[in-house]
Amino acid sequence: MLRILKHLLRGKTINGKQALRDFGVYRLSAVIHNLRKKGFQIETKIIQRTGDSYGVYKLINAPQF
Repeated sequence: MLRILKHLLRGKTINGKQALRDFGVYRLSAVIHNLRKKGFQIETKIIQRTGDSYGVYKLINAPQF
């Protein structure tokens, strides 16, 4: 989860395929859910291509600790 958070904090987006390939995370949606519970505002954009759809996540705002 920390590596994905660092990726998002750099202003980058992430999707499930990228999470699996680059970070070995199979359930990206669970990681995003946990980050949201900790106060991170993450936007989900649904991309539809040739009958398939997937989410792309982007960090909008991070909580102040």
